[in-house]
Amino acid sequence: MGAAKKIHIGMLSPDTANRPHFQSFQKLLPSDVVLTNEGLGLLRTSYDDLAGKSDEVTARAMDVVSKHQLCGLMLGGGFLTLFNPGLESKVSAAIGCPVTAAVPAVTAALNTFSIKTLLLMTPFSTAMNTVIKNHFDKLGFGVSLGPSFESRKPGAAVDLGPEELFQLVEKAFRMNPATEAIYFQGATMDPLPIIQRLENELGVTVVTSNQAMLWHLLSQLRLKYSIPSYGKLLSVWPALT
Repeated sequence: MGAAKKIHIGMLSPDTANRPHFQSFQKLLPSDVVLTNEGLGLLRTSYDDLAGKSDEVTARAMDVVSKHQLCGLMLGGGFLTLFNPGLESKVSAAIGCPVTAAVPAVTAALNTFSIKTLLLMTPFSTAMNTVIKNHFDKLGFGVSLGPSFESRKPGAAVDLGPEELFQLVEKAFRMNPATEAIYFQGATMDPLPIIQRLENELGVTVVTSNQAMLWHLLSQLRLKYSIPSYGKLLSVWPALT
């Protein structure tokens, strides 16, 4: 009997694919899903570097999908699509398969759970957090901002262990008790290991960009899983609305 067919998906990350937090992401993949992650190398000194890169990203997407025979693609980095509106649709049309991105995937997840108020947790500055907040405000969400990281270099890791991150999030949540969900944007915070603990102890839905992209892309491929220990979104696996 032949081996089960693997589902090969890809991710394009704005900077590099060689980051510790990607190891956390690999751990939650279903056993029949294989992920190829490549860095775009577009991030230099500011997230504004990502603006106006639609053609370059589309060309790289066509190359990686052809080279690895991918059946779907994730565009990592919230600012990649915030600063290039309509990028995921353009890339999908070019490669002929489903595409998701951080912000639209999170939006779909929040809508699936009918969530309207959220606490935004990021490793970004106040100015960059405001860009994200303004986007979600226009979509009808109420967004509270967590702490900012003003001196962090764009793309750099956040020097917080799981316990320190949990305490930081818990403090921010206690200051915004009406929040229906905690939304992590910026995978360098590496929130995946504490998602379930946050949901269990704070009694609130937690949605992260990488977690949401995986659910959103595989759902577009008409696949359904139940992945425990990484929050309600992946364990319940709601249908796309």
